[in-house]
Amino acid sequence: MKRIYKILGVISLIISMLSCDAMLDPETDGGLDEEGVWNYYKYAFGILNSAYNNTSQGYNRISNAMLAAASDDAICPDPSKDINGFYNGSWGPYNIIEDGWDNYYEGIRKVNLFLAKIDSVPLPVEPTIIGTNEEIYETRERMIGEAHFLRALFYFELVRRFGGVPIVDKVLAEEEATKVTRATSDSCFQYIFKECDSALVRLPYWYGESPSVPGYNDEDDMGRATKGAALALKAKAQLYWASPLFNTEGDVERWGKAAETADEVINLTDPAGDPVYGILNYRAVSTQLTDLFVPNSNTPLYNDEIIFCTEYTENYMVEHLNAPISYGGKAYTVPTQSLVEAFPMLTSGKGIFEDGSGYDANNPFNDRDSRLAMTVLYNGMDYSINDYSGVIETYAGGADGPDAYATASPTQYYLNKFMSDQAAWSSNTVKNSRTWIHLRFSEIYLIYAEAILEYEGNVSEARSAIVQLRKKVSSRPRVSNSLSVDEMRDLIRNERRVELAFEEQRFFDVRRWRLYDNAEARQDFENVRSCGITKNEDKSFSYEPQVVKTRTWEDKMYLFPIPQDEILKCDGLTQNDGWE
Repeated sequence: MKRIYKILGVISLIISMLSCDAMLDPETDGGLDEEGVWNYYKYAFGILNSAYNNTSQGYNRISNAMLAAASDDAICPDPSKDINGFYNGSWGPYNIIEDGWDNYYEGIRKVNLFLAKIDSVPLPVEPTIIGTNEEIYETRERMIGEAHFLRALFYFELVRRFGGVPIVDKVLAEEEATKVTRATSDSCFQYIFKECDSALVRLPYWYGESPSVPGYNDEDDMGRATKGAALALKAKAQLYWASPLFNTEGDVERWGKAAETADEVINLTDPAGDPVYGILNYRAVSTQLTDLFVPNSNTPLYNDEIIFCTEYTENYMVEHLNAPISYGGKAYTVPTQSLVEAFPMLTSGKGIFEDGSGYDANNPFNDRDSRLAMTVLYNGMDYSINDYSGVIETYAGGADGPDAYATASPTQYYLNKFMSDQAAWSSNTVKNSRTWIHLRFSEIYLIYAEAILEYEGNVSEARSAIVQLRKKVSSRPRVSNSLSVDEMRDLIRNERRVELAFEEQRFFDVRRWRLYDNAEARQDFENVRSCGITKNEDKSFSYEPQVVKTRTWEDKMYLFPIPQDEILKCDGLTQNDGWE
């Protein structure tokens, strides 16, 4: 397997990258070979640093569209984009839409290389009786913990896509790599849990707090893996392990383990007894969901809700690729009517189709959960971006309507989440600093709620977790205290959908739940609807949702196809069912 055994190439690449980082830039005459890398600790540390680059950045990463466009939450209006291959019949072993197999095994290879060599890398010696420099030693131990965390993360990403995969925990020779076989999904999850535990005992609670130890938990190290990240990843992996796709025997104890670990994260405190994480408060009118990802006066970098995320980068492409057409955007990922309908009513807390909800089909955006307007741009909203301010017009014939441009949104909605109104790319260029969040504290409450409900049918505990989550939104939708287990399950699944929209969660949630075994649930994926808004002569609006695109679902799509070139290289590597 090329992504498992090619080593020299990645070392050469890393060597070429090191000079770009001041922390990893010792004096050198420019001549450096593989032995030289492992003879200098900063270069050796650089091998692991490069593995962080294999954590995925979710923004428009698949042919300029988001993964949500392959779920029932969104679509890509441009038919030429690769993302459409997930549901138009072209997806398969010979047509890999997403390179997850290559990317994550590349990251695993870097980690394996680092762990194989790091103990033998010479560390500096102080000219005192102390001997080995304590700061560098502590950094090395911490980075070993980071390596175990990253390896667990890469395997989690592989398993939730492919099911059981080869477990490779050492550097393989080419001949060994051709003989690897797939482990069971259970074995892979157990390996992930073990790796999280190995990371947990070596990682700090935080970085950048005073007093900090230089080289160990400097502010410059913010964003690296922590104890909370290892616990949160373990809880998330346990949730998947307990879910129907991977828990075919219905072992209820798996849910209990997920609930226990999620509870540990919720109650995690530092040595001083202070909570490590908190939920960003959106009760202030000026605070938006975007603030989680794009720091401003309301939220700092690495805010308290972030458990693990990518490094912040400066760009305006997220806005450019997703803004409405009339604002100079590309609109490559647009929400569906199905997602909009998932946001509950604000006053009653009920779903819009429940009796007594208060929903008005002629005024569909009135009195809705405030997260709707933070996530979706809909007709009539005031909006500013790209040095332009106006009113969103998604009705038929409007400036952003379905007939305004060949790739305008057919659903008559546009994306608002992640979008900074400061971004500009046409006559002026304004970039934003942003991160992609892999693990955040709000999700932990959702993991706990789902797991405790499935473990012991504890509706009260599950409800309490959702209430804590909803406290962050202004005039929060209330949660009924008289729900059945089935009703609470539906509410939790819906809460995941609205809270984590466009964060690459829904695509995998419907799979781990095997949601599309239910034909009615599958219809929202297969039949994409718009809000069907038209403008009347008296300037009022009429709404009649209608199907604007059809898509295909097959049960083999619960798991990804393994790339055929990998199957051909490894005699013992088998394909997932239905993809042969």
